[in-house]
Amino acid sequence: MRKRTVSFGFIQMALIAVCLATFLPACAWFKPASDPSKEKVYKDEEFGDIQGTKIYDPETGTYRTVYEVNEKVDTVQWKDLGADKYPPIKTDSPMNGGGGTKPTTGGNTGGTTTGSGNNTGDIAILLPFLANSSSNGVPGNSLWAVNFYAGAKLAYENLENDGARFNVSILDSEASTAKVNNLLKSGDLPKADLIIGPYKRDNVDIMEAFTKKNKTPLVVPYTAQMGVAENNPYYIQVNPSLKTHCEAMTKHIRKRHQPENVVLVALDKSEEKARFKYFQDANTLIEKGKTGKKFKELLVPEGAANFHNINISQYFKPGTTTVFVVPSWSNQTFIYSLLRQLIAKQGEGEDVMVYGMSMWLDFEQIDFEYFEKLQLHVSSASYIDPNDERAKQFKKKYFQTYGTVPNEEAYLGYDVMLYFGKMLAKHGKGFAQKLDVSPSDVLHGRFEFNRVVLYPEKHKEDLNYFDQMENTFVHILRFRDFHLQPAD
Repeated sequence: MRKRTVSFGFIQMALIAVCLATFLPACAWFKPASDPSKEKVYKDEEFGDIQGTKIYDPETGTYRTVYEVNEKVDTVQWKDLGADKYPPIKTDSPMNGGGGTKPTTGGNTGGTTTGSGNNTGDIAILLPFLANSSSNGVPGNSLWAVNFYAGAKLAYENLENDGARFNVSILDSEASTAKVNNLLKSGDLPKADLIIGPYKRDNVDIMEAFTKKNKTPLVVPYTAQMGVAENNPYYIQVNPSLKTHCEAMTKHIRKRHQPENVVLVALDKSEEKARFKYFQDANTLIEKGKTGKKFKELLVPEGAANFHNINISQYFKPGTTTVFVVPSWSNQTFIYSLLRQLIAKQGEGEDVMVYGMSMWLDFEQIDFEYFEKLQLHVSSASYIDPNDERAKQFKKKYFQTYGTVPNEEAYLGYDVMLYFGKMLAKHGKGFAQKLDVSPSDVLHGRFEFNRVVLYPEKHKEDLNYFDQMENTFVHILRFRDFHLQPAD
């Protein structure tokens, strides 16, 4: 794997920062359940802004982890790691330059190296490392990119051991469209057989158009928005879309419950109402040729005053489990009020189950006991099975290499590089046409790529038409024993 530099010159500092960011936020997952006899009743005005480790990024249509240290750190012992053992990642050429620095070899941590043997392809990894940031230390928003890179590097070592040899360029998008356009003029992106990245939606748009024209597979690991690509069989979306999440939850629900016992609940806002269609359409496909019944719908007006007495009583029937599906996460007060009222109904003897959003676990004011009592189910693109021997070995290797435990981005980087590296080595640049017949279990779940047609009614006559490839595997997790685990 060829060494390509990205201007951190301080990858050592990055990995130390990764270590801190990995351990500290994890404490939130061990939030104890409160004593019901001492449970605090939260008033609406007490909530304020939602604080959590994941935030919604409208530019990518997905969630990203924000690493913030809210507690005082007593002492940090900085250790100078020698450049001979840990060579720094350096920058590619200035924005107005040519095609980047001349590749060099060497190093196991700070860069990437070319393996011996026959080269089986060129791979470019384009991520916002923000190497030229003026901030002191490693920019917080680039830590996930460093983690992704660290996982990908370990995957490359496995590929190399299996005989695959790639030239891999690590490129810094700097979260800038100008920089990405400049990189398209260099030698690394135009000649790549596979491009992994970028992150921001506007940069994804640029790369989608470029790879469509050049027939180069583009693996987008984070952006989950639909409609980025059109008639582009080389656009490969790793992160399942919201539509896919809704469909997965619907299938899970309908295996266990009848549609008349399911209630969709959201705020009376256009973007939240629109999500109901994903569930209703998925249910319609399941109901085809049956009763044709739809899920019930409940829209709650915005405004804290409307959350105290949400009209849920009408949806309960004696001796029946009522399933409330809540595809909403924008207002913590609303979610808290709804769950509190469902708990009250449960106390009256009603059988209640809730399907919600994984982002709720970052809400500070909702006790985990609510999730436990209401049998909360959520969908997730990622779940690391602690009993999976492969995951154990990766965690051990990652710790031995970097001195910290891997986070979600590290697992994803490993899975993406290993899977697509194998596909490129086996099928060459045309591997994209093989994805839908090549599912694979990976550390964070499973890759099940399918051809997606955004507007089927427009392409009824062309059975071979599709707009993009999308990973459609989604975990359904249940909050049980005070942590998320597979529902089945």
